Amino acid sequence: MTATSRTLSPSSSSRPTADMETVWRRLAHAQVLRRRALGVLGVLAVLALPWIGSAWAEEGWVHQGLEWAGLALMVLALLGRCACMLYLGGRKGADLVAEGPYSVCRNPLYVFSILAVLGIGLQTGSLMVGLILTLVAMAVFCWIVGEEERLLRTSFGMSFEDYCARVPRFLPRLSAWHSPRHVTVDLRGVWNTVRDALPYFLSIPVFEAVEAAQNAGWIHIRVWLY
Repeated sequence: MTATSRTLSPSSSSRPTADMETVWRRLAHAQVLRRRALGVLGVLAVLALPWIGSAWAEEGWVHQGLEWAGLALMVLALLGRCACMLYLGGRKGADLVAEGPYSVCRNPLYVFSILAVLGIGLQTGSLMVGLILTLVAMAVFCWIVGEEERLLRTSFGMSFEDYCARVPRFLPRLSAWHSPRHVTVDLRGVWNTVRDALPYFLSIPVFEAVEAAQNAGWIHIRVWLY
């Protein structure tokens, strides 16, 4: 493990510009579809979850523990996404970043987003709800990663292939961590990341309100999940 920068430049073996433009258009379309898919997931969750109750007693240690674990995961996701933006430093799309979080995992931003989804689901006090939401989110992210990797292979050629051989797609390999002593920080990017992640925490009052409505008998639970 070294402390030197491993940011890579585009490979000379990159494909023609026309191919790059086609891949960029496809990726832009895929990103729009990703946002729509996650939006649909959110709407379906809002519509379905009020009718689903936790099988764990609301005041019990399991129910409370799941909620606190969910909060911890959301905080971790926020901090992790900010750390990723520190290393991107405004270079996304220009350089192949392979240092810091990107030295142990090729898609740390998505990994932290998946943890956030799990944390949101755990605010229901149900592990099953958290896992179901996480699996759906993982399916969406796996699909978009495939599109992004097609672009990166076109942009960086063998440099990206070598990077894939060293670094796992999702499951971090912590022993591979390396980082330069100094990084260029894009403060606007970090702030945008914080702003985008803050809605995670809205799940806490939302699900507390749902539980209160369920307890008051305003909403009748149809499914109980552990």
